[in-house]
Amino acid sequence: MKVTDFNPINKIWTEKYRPKDVTEIVGDFRNNVLNILNTPNQIPHLLLHSKSPGTGKTSLAKIIIKTLGSDYLIINSSDDRKIDTVRGKVKEFAETQSTTPGVRRVIFLDEIDGMLKASQEALRNIMETYASNVLFILTCNSINKIHEAIISRCLAIEFQHPKKDEIKEYLIKICKSEKLEYSDDGIKEIISKHYPNIRNCVIALQKLKLDNLKVSPEHVSAFNPLFEKLWNTIHTDKDWKSVRQTILSTNLNAREFNKYLWNKAIELDNIKLIQLTCQNELHMSYGADANIMLTTSLIEMIK
Repeated sequence: MKVTDFNPINKIWTEKYRPKDVTEIVGDFRNNVLNILNTPNQIPHLLLHSKSPGTGKTSLAKIIIKTLGSDYLIINSSDDRKIDTVRGKVKEFAETQSTTPGVRRVIFLDEIDGMLKASQEALRNIMETYASNVLFILTCNSINKIHEAIISRCLAIEFQHPKKDEIKEYLIKICKSEKLEYSDDGIKEIISKHYPNIRNCVIALQKLKLDNLKVSPEHVSAFNPLFEKLWNTIHTDKDWKSVRQTILSTNLNAREFNKYLWNKAIELDNIKLIQLTCQNELHMSYGADANIMLTTSLIEMIK
């Protein structure tokens, strides 16, 4: 293979194994979505939400866009969250007629819970004004951060936590395709560590493949050196600010770190930390901001 023929995207398993149609998505809402797609011109604005990332919301949005064959605009609302984006890119696209007569254009706003309040207020008027020309697809992890007027203009589809057996079947399929040696217990360990985040399960598989390791409990459970470093910083140095800065600067998954802290608490029989991490998990499952919850725990730990 020539160097010029190399396409990095082919090496990213989360993209390589991203579902291509609704039937491939892990979850029990497939039939409802298929029914919606049967009448493409009557699809209401959609709000795809879940309490956890990595459950297939973005994949479903892209599948719908592909199925409709529409002109589309994709914006990550966490990165492009200002009101100028709504009044500029979004409105201009919504005002323009579709290149395919009779087919609405699609505006996909990913992670809309990261959009500023003023931006959401401007968006609701555009959604109503241009509904005949544009289908809006929105995704979020914290529906409580979405303006009620936007929610009322959408059909909300909640992504429940997928069944572990479905995730297991999906991961085994990837292992076989990539000729990655695995054990049943190894697959279960990955699911236990990352559930319900399917994306992180796939990332874990690829990491083991790159390290030439079998998917086994001992390899999956190997400690994360960054987590270990953060633990030492908070436990020994009592420096919660440094830990928080590391979490933000490395895009570390706060919920996974919370699970790591829970395991440490069990190992050390630390009742206070067990209570803190359990409270975090409960609040995060209801949509609370993981970084805020974790920061609160870090402060409590050094008191």
